[in-house]
Amino acid sequence: MTSDFRAKFPNETKAYYYSDTVYQDILSQKGCVGIRIYNGLDANGVMQTVLVGVDANGNDLYNGKIYDRSIICPPACPAKNPLNSWIGIY
Repeated sequence: MTSDFRAKFPNETKAYYYSDTVYQDILSQKGCVGIRIYNGLDANGVMQTVLVGVDANGNDLYNGKIYDRSIICPPACPAKNPLNSWIGIY
């Protein structure tokens, strides 16, 4: 899937990184049972993700903690692997 995405959108962001503390912070909210990830654009028009907690009914906890500033790849990419380069087929 990541290979197909890179082939179709070679100039787009490959990945978004959030530390474990972001996920823990969202999940620690009262009533939070999961995390939903939305696509968005930052002030510079660069694709970003928006993370928000979700309750047991599938509703966004939009009045709670929301994270919208990930570390993007590129430029901050991990070592080459099948998910981010043409090594192997995934």
